Amino acid sequence: MADSPIKSPEESSADEQRVEELAHELAERLRTLPNRTELTDYAVGLLRDSAEEANQAEQAHQSVERLRKGDPFNPIAFAIPLFVIGVVLCATGILIGPGMGIIGIAVSMALYGIGLALFRGIVRGGTKAKKQPGPGA
Repeated sequence: MADSPIKSPEESSADEQRVEELAHELAERLRTLPNRTELTDYAVGLLRDSAEEANQAEQAHQSVERLRKGDPFNPIAFAIPLFVIGVVLCATGILIGPGMGIIGIAVSMALYGIGLALFRGIVRGGTKAKKQPGPGA
């Protein structure tokens, strides 16, 4: 689904009127049919499915945009399983050396991830603070 430009109130009102006209036209046609109950349920189901598909497409588009804006690499997410693997290796008693090495890597990745998160917060927070006027302005 392509991005639609922001519509003026007049255009939104015209869209609402068009939808209302289509709904009235559909209702009129359904009233004349002998199996109108089944066809009404079918039409409502189609509209519901269409709305759900549009919502799913919009959510997919929004998640793609969020991924583009943010870094998909999360070192803390990698550090947690590495730490667990290191602990399991140390618990065997035989592989304490490699286990401690993996734990060290996990701790360093976690610290890097925390530092990265703090740095991003400072950078984003600093730009927001500059854009907002102070109370005396």
